Amino acid sequence: MRTQHLTSALLVLAATMLLPIAVYAQSAIVGVVKDNTGAVIPGVTVEAASDVLIERVKAVTTDGSGQYRIIDLRPGTYSVTFALPGFQSVRREGIELPAEFTATINAELKIGELAETITVTGESPIVDTTTAVHTQVLDRESIDLIPTGRSIQGMGQLIVGVNLNLPDTGGARAMQQTYMSTHGMTSANNTVLVDGMMVNGLQLDGQVQSYFNDAMNAEMSYQTAGIGADTSAGGVRLNMIPREGGNRFSGDFKYSFRPGSWQDTNVTRHLSNGLRTGNAIDRIIDATFAQGGPIVKDKLWFFTTARYFSVNNFIANTFFDDGSKGVDDQHIRSGLLRLTWQVSPRNKLSAYWDEIDKYRGHDMQSLEDPETAALQWFSPAYHTAQVKWTSTVSSRLLLEGGWSSNLEYYTNSYRPGVKQDRWTADWFASASRLENGLGGRKTAATAETTQSPERQNLQGSASYVTGAHHAKVGFNYTWGNYWHTVDANADLTQQYRSTVATGPFKVPDSVIVRNTPLLYGERLNHDFGLYAQDSWTLRRLSLNLGLRWESVKAQVLASDSPAGRWAPARSFGEIKNLPDWKDWAPRMAAVYDVFGNGRTALKYSLNRYNAQRTTGIASDYNAFRSLTSAALPWTDINADDIAQGFRTFNPDGTVTNCVYLTAGCEINLAGLAPNFGVAALNTYGNFPRTWNLESGLEVQQEILPRLSVTGSWFKGNFHNLTTTINQSWSQSDYTPYTFYNPMTGEPIQVFARSAAAAARPTRNLDTFDPERKRTYESYNFEFRARPGRALVFGGIAIERQLDVNCTSPDDPNSLRFCDDRKNGIPFRKSLKLAGNMPLKWGVNLSVAFQSNHGIASRNNTSTTSPGGMFMGVTRGSTRYPATCPAPCPAGEIIMPTAIFGQPSIVVQLVDGDTLYSERINQLDLKVSRNFRFGRATITPTLEVFNLNNSDAIITYVSTNVLVASYLQPNSIMQPRFYGIGVVTRW
Repeated sequence: MRTQHLTSALLVLAATMLLPIAVYAQSAIVGVVKDNTGAVIPGVTVEAASDVLIERVKAVTTDGSGQYRIIDLRPGTYSVTFALPGFQSVRREGIELPAEFTATINAELKIGELAETITVTGESPIVDTTTAVHTQVLDRESIDLIPTGRSIQGMGQLIVGVNLNLPDTGGARAMQQTYMSTHGMTSANNTVLVDGMMVNGLQLDGQVQSYFNDAMNAEMSYQTAGIGADTSAGGVRLNMIPREGGNRFSGDFKYSFRPGSWQDTNVTRHLSNGLRTGNAIDRIIDATFAQGGPIVKDKLWFFTTARYFSVNNFIANTFFDDGSKGVDDQHIRSGLLRLTWQVSPRNKLSAYWDEIDKYRGHDMQSLEDPETAALQWFSPAYHTAQVKWTSTVSSRLLLEGGWSSNLEYYTNSYRPGVKQDRWTADWFASASRLENGLGGRKTAATAETTQSPERQNLQGSASYVTGAHHAKVGFNYTWGNYWHTVDANADLTQQYRSTVATGPFKVPDSVIVRNTPLLYGERLNHDFGLYAQDSWTLRRLSLNLGLRWESVKAQVLASDSPAGRWAPARSFGEIKNLPDWKDWAPRMAAVYDVFGNGRTALKYSLNRYNAQRTTGIASDYNAFRSLTSAALPWTDINADDIAQGFRTFNPDGTVTNCVYLTAGCEINLAGLAPNFGVAALNTYGNFPRTWNLESGLEVQQEILPRLSVTGSWFKGNFHNLTTTINQSWSQSDYTPYTFYNPMTGEPIQVFARSAAAAARPTRNLDTFDPERKRTYESYNFEFRARPGRALVFGGIAIERQLDVNCTSPDDPNSLRFCDDRKNGIPFRKSLKLAGNMPLKWGVNLSVAFQSNHGIASRNNTSTTSPGGMFMGVTRGSTRYPATCPAPCPAGEIIMPTAIFGQPSIVVQLVDGDTLYSERINQLDLKVSRNFRFGRATITPTLEVFNLNNSDAIITYVSTNVLVASYLQPNSIMQPRFYGIGVVTRW
C-alpha cells in the first residue's frame, strides 16, 4: 500500500511538472529562412496566425541554422509572417494545415524596410517530409459530405488499410459497434484519443469504445503505421480534434431520415437456401444540434452538441408472434459540453463532458424469438470526459498534463415477463432453448448481465524545440475496475438437434449448464508508459528516434457469489499479477526529402509495438469467469421438455450428483467436474508479452499541386505468441481412425482420445510457445487529390497474414492445417474510393465505394465454430450423408459407440483462413444543394446506400457440413436504401 501511495504521488508530481509537446493536435509548421544569396538567417521572428487559435498567434525565432519549428497548432487555415529588422517582411497566406501534419514553409527575405511586407500565396504542402507516420485525415467537410454512418468505425472503413469485422452500410450497424483493425493487429491494439488524450474503454482489453457524436470534431486523424513512442499500441490510432467554439457564435443543425419503406429487397437468390427475410432497416433517424462561440472573446470559448440517434433493424429470419418481422430497436441520446479557457497568455485549460444514454429493446440474432429470447439493454451512465492544461513556457518549452476517462455501465435484462424467481417451477421451465442444427433460440436469452468497465487516464509530456531539433519526454498512466454480474433462468440452456425432415426442436440433445448466479470483478492496476523521443532535421534527412518503457499489471478482485444449481456458495480472494509485465518498445523512423523541394519523401520506420491488454488475462483466471459453462448430455425421460437434474453440495466440500436416467435426473452429470464453478480451468503460465516488430517503407510523391500518391510496404513479425496445452493428455492417448470428407469422399486420418483420457480432469496450461509464428505483409497504393474545392482519396490494399502453430503435445488433430505457409493462404485485396465534388448551381456530389474481401469463416458464423469448413461429430448419432461419394460409407454412423471413448470431435476440412464469405462491393452516394440566406446556409440532402444493391452474404448460420444450416445465410448486405436530410449552418 505504501508503494502504491508513493507511485501515485510521483505520478501527480509528474503530471504537474513534466514539460510537454502538445499531443493536442500534433500539427506543426517548420522551415528554413534564407536571404536572396542563399545564406541562412538566424533570429527571424516567425508568427503563425489563425482564427482556430484562442491565443490567435504563436511565434518563434529561427535558430543558428535558419530553421524554425512552430508546434501545438490546431488544424485550420494559417498565415505565416517572417520578420527581421533590415529585411522586408514576408507573409505566406492560405496555408491549410490538417491534423497531425507537419507543413514545410520556407521563406526568402530580401534587404529592405521592416514596414515593407510581401504577401505570398501558394498551394499548401501536401507531402510531410519530416515524419513517417502513416496518416489519413477526414476534415469537417469530408465528415459532413461523404455518405457514412457517422460512427468512428463507419468513417474508418473509408481508410485504406483499415478493416472492419463487419461492414456498416449507412449506419445500420452504427448502434452496435463493429471493430477496426489494421496490419494484423487485433482491435484491442487500437488507440482512441480526443484532443490527444486516451478515451479507450476497459472492456475486451480496450477494444470496445464509446459512441462519439461526430459533431464534436473539427477533424479526425486515422494513423495506421509509424506511430511514435508517445503512443503504446500499434493498431489504428484515431485522434479526434475537437471543435472549441471561436470568437463568433456559430453552429449547425443536422437531420437525416432513412425509412425502411424506402428500402429495396435483395433476398431473391437466397430464398432457396432458407433465408425468408434478409437484413433490413425499419428506420434510421439522426438529429444533431451544435453551437459554439465566445463567453469572453479571446479568453473563454464554449462548444456544445446534443444528438438523438435511432437505428431500428429488422433481423433476418426473425418474427414476432403476429408474424411481423423482428425489430432490434435502439436509440442513443447524448449531450456534450466543452470549455476552453485562455487562463493567461501562456496557459490554457480545456475540459469536456460527454453523457450518453442508450437503450436497446431487442438484442437478438437470426432465427431467435424476439418475444422471449431477446435481451433488453439499459445504459444509465455511459460517457467520456477530460481536463487538460497546456502551458507555453517559451517559444522552445511547452508544458501539458491532463486526465481523461471512459465509463460504461450496462444492464442487459430479459424481456418483461421472462425473468422468473429462482427455484420456482417456472424458473426451471423457463430455461433458454437453442436449436443447434437449424439455428434459433426460444423461451429466454442465454443470461442476464450487468457490466461496469471504468477506465481512468493520466498523461503528461515535455518538449524542448528548436528549429532543427525536437526532444520530448512524457508518460501515460491508465487504470480501472471492471465488475460483472450474471444470472440465468434454470442455470442452463436446453439444446436440441433436428434436421430439415424432422423440423425444429424435435430431439432433446444436451444442456449447457452455467455456474450462475455470479458477481465478480477484475482490476487494471496500471498500464504505465514512460517515453522519450528525439527528432533531428539534417538538411534533407529527418531522424525520429524513440524509446518507451511499459509496465502492465492487473488482478482478480475479491468477490462472493451465492449458491446456484450447479455450484455452491463461493468466496474468492484477490489474485494479483495477472499479468505483471515490464517491456521496452523502441521506435525509429527516417524521412528523406529526395530532391529538397518538399515534393518527394522516402520514408522508413522500424517499430516495436507491445500487445495491449487491460483485464482480459485476469478474467481468464478468475474462478467465477474462466469455467462458466459445460455441455452435458440430456435425455428427456418424462417428455415434459424440462431438463431435470441436481447436485448436492455436502458439508465436507464434496459433491454428489444425481443418478442419470432415474426419476428427476435427465442430465448426465458424470462429465461435470467436481470443482465446476469454484476453480479456474486454466493455469497462468506467466507467459511474456506478445509484441510485433513492424517495418515500413513508403514513397510519397506530389504529382501535381494538391495531388499526392503514396506507395507503401509493411511487414510485421509477431513474437511471444501463446498456446494452451491440456496437461492431462498426451499423444499416446490418441488412436488414429479413418474418417471421410462428406463433400468429396476423401479419406482423412483423425485421432480420437481414449475413454480413460477423456475422463481425466482438465488441466490447461496457458504458456509461451517459441515455435509459434505469425507474419503480416501488405502492399498499398494510395492517392489524395484536392482539385479546387473537391476532395478525392482512396487506394488499394493487398495484404496477407500467415500463422504457424504446429506445437501440439495434447491433440494431434490440431496439426491439420497448422502451417499457413503450406495452406495456400491468398493475399486479400481491397479497393476504397471516397470524395466529394462541387457541381454547378451549388450542387455537391459525394461518393464512397468499397470493394472488400469477405469475412474469414472463423469470424462469420452465428455460433462459435473453429472456422473453415468442418464436420462436428457426436459419438453414436452423427451419420455420413446419404449423398457422401465413395469411398465414403454413405449413411453410416461416423463414430460408433463401441469404438470411441471420446464423446465428440470436430474435424477440420478446410482451413479457416481460406474460406471467406462473399466479397463486399458497396457504392454509396449523396447529393446536396446549398441555399444561402445571409450568414445562414440550408443544405437539403439525398442519400443512397448500397446503390448497386449488393446481396453479398456477410455471415453464415454454420460452416459445419453435417448440419442442415451449412452455409445458410445468417446475414446479408443491407439492400439499397434511401435517405433525406437537411443541414442548417449559421
